[in-house]
Amino acid sequence: MENKIDSIESTDTGRSALTWLFQRITGILLVVFLFTHISLNHLLSGDRIIDFALVNERLSGSFGWKLFYVLFVPSCVYHAMNGLWGILADYRPSVEFRKLAIAALLLLGFALTFIGADTLLNLFRAQGGQ
Repeated sequence: MENKIDSIESTDTGRSALTWLFQRITGILLVVFLFTHISLNHLLSGDRIIDFALVNERLSGSFGWKLFYVLFVPSCVYHAMNGLWGILADYRPSVEFRKLAIAALLLLGFALTFIGADTLLNLFRAQGGQ
């Protein structure tokens, strides 16, 4: 009999050790991303209104800001969708509901990632491809 601790996938919830690890990694990244985002955009921006010009200026400032947001969006989406799946899995859904929920979360996750990536790509294009 296989020990559950040694197993890569838990049969009780259908969650693997890899999803557990990615949930922790994205959680740590989100603490850094959210702290940085909220500090710069809401606490340290003074009286400046956040508008397209400010966002465009910040993104054109360096490759680092582009990388920041390219990592921020999928980290948020993965963490949220995996977290929702974890909540649903705790209720031990039927196989049919499990398949439906996974499909819905994957579809929603891909849609949100696409919307975020499309928004970022349009901002990058607005800078003239810098």
